[in-house]
Amino acid sequence: MPTLVLVRHAKAERPVADQPDHDRALTLAGRASATQLGERLARAGVNPDYAIVSSALRTQQTWQLMAAAFGEAEVVTSRDVYDTDDEGLHELIREVPDSVETLVVVGHEPTISATTAALAAQGSDTRALQRVAHGFPTGTAAVLELEGAWADLELRGAQLNAMLSADVQY
Repeated sequence: MPTLVLVRHAKAERPVADQPDHDRALTLAGRASATQLGERLARAGVNPDYAIVSSALRTQQTWQLMAAAFGEAEVVTSRDVYDTDDEGLHELIREVPDSVETLVVVGHEPTISATTAALAAQGSDTRALQRVAHGFPTGTAAVLELEGAWADLELRGAQLNAMLSADVQY
């Protein structure tokens, strides 16, 4: 069964008046958190072979730090992940090649939590569902399992098994 991991980027610098939001970098704490999240996912048996990462600097940095814990993965940088909503992200996920076993998407709020909530099937982990209802803290990942192919992914079509962050499992 394919595995989908939806990640909100780690803690980023506060917005600055003259700096585009797209160019905000991770804080030192965010960098440490992203590294730890990758290690935590790897210990949980997550080894992505494909990643779709928002083009924003903070998501690129999050992925690079997380990826050190994994094997090789094909990485697609997408401005669409930065700009889209949960429906758009759902469609991007449905376009993933059938050969992909584990997909990581690194993106932003509120899209990551809305997508997780929309995809989580009845019978998903209760604590994880409760956490999703409150939104994703930075540096948090939702781990979902699909019943079928990426192209067939429907709303409520994935089992939410866990939410992980650098130091907490929900």
